[in-house]
Amino acid sequence: MEALSHLRRMIASLDEALVDALGSRSRLGFDPAFYALPADALPGLNELAGAFADSATPAGRVRVLRPAFLAGMLPGLCAGAPDNGPAPCLAADATCLDALARRLALSVHVATRKREAVPEGLQAALNTRDPARVEAAITHAGVETEVLARVRARAGQPPADPGLPDRIARLYADWIIPLSRKIQVHGLLADAGGEPSTTLPRP
Repeated sequence: MEALSHLRRMIASLDEALVDALGSRSRLGFDPAFYALPADALPGLNELAGAFADSATPAGRVRVLRPAFLAGMLPGLCAGAPDNGPAPCLAADATCLDALARRLALSVHVATRKREAVPEGLQAALNTRDPARVEAAITHAGVETEVLARVRARAGQPPADPGLPDRIARLYADWIIPLSRKIQVHGLLADAGGEPSTTLPRP
């Protein structure tokens, strides 16, 4: 499992860049009217994970993530920040999306490593072809707790807003960690034979 441990160290490094980018973006405010988001812009995590895993290019993955980032992540991240105008916000959006896409791209590789050394419990779940059972089999609460502690610590470095660690940890708990799991599920089921559905019910 050394390869998997190496990937987790790489993810920790990418989390630093992502948390820094999110912290910078949080100070710029968010005006939903500027982005003209449709009412149904927010995708479900299952749908988003499948589209992300099926996209073969960094630009494609950024495009897939953009609606969820704008409609699902920014409102809570930027709560209470003043409106700084579109130009700095767009630049910061691009930095965040790039960092997020690179971080989540490693989830595809994590799935590959887990498939190479598949434990009995995971194999049993894969045999059912049930995404929920596969997700339960790969979920490690201790690892996820460590990730949340790590991003809180990074987000809390001065001169951070005192509320920023909680906002970023919530974003990880509600979006980034579940999305990473579901990307792994998509990859594991695809490797196990056949394409899993990307139109599962919204979580």
